[in-house]
Amino acid sequence: MKNLALIFGLFIFTAFGFAQETQPVGEQISENTIKVTYFHSNGKIMHQGNYVDGKTDGLWKSYDEAGNLIAEGSFEQGKKVGLWNFYSTKALNAVVYNENAVADVKRFSTNALAEK
Repeated sequence: MKNLALIFGLFIFTAFGFAQETQPVGEQISENTIKVTYFHSNGKIMHQGNYVDGKTDGLWKSYDEAGNLIAEGSFEQGKKVGLWNFYSTKALNAVVYNENAVADVKRFSTNALAEK
């Protein structure tokens, strides 16, 4: 369990330590799973998801400083897998990952989506 906490702490420091002022919050879900929420400096959620055995796992979501969803997708053992959606005011980018590598990308204009 100490190794899990150490790995978790190192990841936070290296990946997000300089990118934000607000400390992340972790909640122990099970013996090997921690649900983590990272925050923007304004207190709104930046990223939210789980670590299993010290690696990102399951659904992760990212939000902008206003609280709007900007990305969502899944990890398996620290690798991006399956469909990831990246949202902006102009487009939806649907990216398919296979073995942590981009396998396919589709771009949809939000204007075209609104007209249907």
